Amino acid sequence: MTLTASHRLSVRPAWRYTARQAAWAVVDMIFPPQCGGCGKEGQRFCAACRASLAYLPAPVCEHCGFPLRAGEMLRCASCLRQPTPALASVRSVAFFEGPLQQALHRLKYKRDIILADALAVLLCEAWPAYGFAADLVVPVPLSAQRMRERGYNQAGLLADAFAALMGLPYTPAGAARFRHTASQVGLSAHERQANVAGAFRGRTERVADKAVILVDDVYTTGATLNACAEALLAAGAVRVWGFTLGRAHSLSYAGSRRAEKSGSVAR
Repeated sequence: MTLTASHRLSVRPAWRYTARQAAWAVVDMIFPPQCGGCGKEGQRFCAACRASLAYLPAPVCEHCGFPLRAGEMLRCASCLRQPTPALASVRSVAFFEGPLQQALHRLKYKRDIILADALAVLLCEAWPAYGFAADLVVPVPLSAQRMRERGYNQAGLLADAFAALMGLPYTPAGAARFRHTASQVGLSAHERQANVAGAFRGRTERVADKAVILVDDVYTTGATLNACAEALLAAGAVRVWGFTLGRAHSLSYAGSRRAEKSGSVAR
């Protein structure tokens, strides 16, 4: 099944997503959920936090999706200077700040894993407007070491729920990170590229001849997404679209150790 701009949330969710929602509904009756953005009881991501999201304003760069500045046309200065050629295009839902930053921090560091289902709705609402056709969804993978440390892949949780809601195949084994890499926080754009270069491998039997939506939580410079996209293309994927929930305002936005400690996610 190929997703086009005509798809909305009318696609029947996969049984795993439906069963998960039913199970958590029972838990919520005993322990009411708290909003991942503001902590208010009653919803996992409340209407007030949704309304306060800093959505990326149009027009945006046709390649990386960042809002164009005065004098820029079609592509931003960053993409003209340092493109990420493996990615056909990248889109993000909102800037990585405020309630969205808090929610992703809870998802990644506080083990609030069911929050991914609520955040994935934001991905589903945003994607159809882009009109990019795709065959399957692949998350940016963690290294084996990081998986042992954290116990789950936050990008995988988002991608799984997004794929279920959109009626697309979820393919977590489409790519693997076979080399552990240091944190990207505090690295320059060039250092980030070097850090993740050659760190991924695509699975030909999973992605050959497919257009892939590659999902991650936050886009900073695109180094991680592009390195993973290169591996998918080498494995036979015909096109790779990058899609993230958050978007850093700039490299410096997530460029300090203090930002990491406060919950920033640097990619």
